[in-house]
Amino acid sequence: MNDPTPSTRPWLTPGQRRLTALALSVLAALLLFTVAALVVWGLREFIAAFGHVIWPLVIAGILSVLLRPLVDTFERRLKLPRVRAILLLYFLVVSACLALGLLLLPLMMSQFVDLMHAGPDSLRHAVASLKDMLRQYPDVYQTVKTFLDENSLMARVNEENQRVLTLLLSAPSTLGKLFEISAAVAVVPIYLFYLLESNRNFSRDIHEQLTFLPSAVREDVVFLTREFAGIMVSFFHGRLLIGLAMGVLQAIGLMAIGLQGGFVLGLFFGILNLVPLLGVILGLAVILPVAYVQPGGGWTLLLEAGGVLAVVQAAEGYYITPKIMGKRTGLHPMVIIISIFFWGQALHGFLGVILGVPLTAFLVVAWRLLKTKYLPQHLTRPPLRMH
Repeated sequence: MNDPTPSTRPWLTPGQRRLTALALSVLAALLLFTVAALVVWGLREFIAAFGHVIWPLVIAGILSVLLRPLVDTFERRLKLPRVRAILLLYFLVVSACLALGLLLLPLMMSQFVDLMHAGPDSLRHAVASLKDMLRQYPDVYQTVKTFLDENSLMARVNEENQRVLTLLLSAPSTLGKLFEISAAVAVVPIYLFYLLESNRNFSRDIHEQLTFLPSAVREDVVFLTREFAGIMVSFFHGRLLIGLAMGVLQAIGLMAIGLQGGFVLGLFFGILNLVPLLGVILGLAVILPVAYVQPGGGWTLLLEAGGVLAVVQAAEGYYITPKIMGKRTGLHPMVIIISIFFWGQALHGFLGVILGVPLTAFLVVAWRLLKTKYLPQHLTRPPLRMH
């Protein structure tokens, strides 16, 4: 007889085996997702609890990434011991900051004072414009007329300012918070000094500490570590140069069109582009209303300010970023936006916003390694297209 005996008949039919494999794959994916969610939640809670300790380390780490090549150059070209090379770097940075402060601080302070003095006039102009707009709708205008009365509105603004100021100054935690921020800022140069002084080969250290792993896995961990370090270096080097370039261009353009406080606003929101798109979004939300409501402003100045921002953004997108960074992150602009919002929420605020793009780029590299080396090709191969 050709029929298989009960002892040799397979337990599952081919269809049942495929269904079981699919169920196990889904279960494994859910397990991995759960582990990843727990890791992110743990990081979020850790940062929330120890943020005042982590922030100085993160800032010092980013600065060490940016400044280490200069220390290496001083050490190699000037034949200086590493400590003296670091002290020379500190001296040059402090001197450059003082020089820039002496050159730019008077201009920035005068524009800042002018911007503050123009606040009441800008508010009156904004209220007048809103009244003119609402007069086209008599019912709505009569409802909000009392609220938009200039004298009562200014009195309410002053009252709220005094209340907020009194609350901040009288809050028991204000002094402690100021002390905490001051201590964090003061300790950054100390952390930075020791990070720059350390000239260890971290890839070799990791390789030596992970001897309990198989050789192939250990090599992959070292590779991913080097990739992450390279992404961090290229990202922060590039974004710092891009932010400075955009800040200078925006400051010159906004000053040229006569925007009040244009130098301060343009430079500030340009440098905020250290985080991709952050300075652009906040700049549009602040600069355009200022252009409209400032004394002598209006739609013409608003359109001119929008034109300056658009030209600088186009220059950044088509020339500055490709010239400085090329395609080092390899991320689509939409992926960049999503990663900023995701990591900002996942890592409890601004720390996630700053590290969002490097973390996402690193995950892309890790996924490519996993797909290429560990996943069967039939699972990652794109389906055939029927013609």
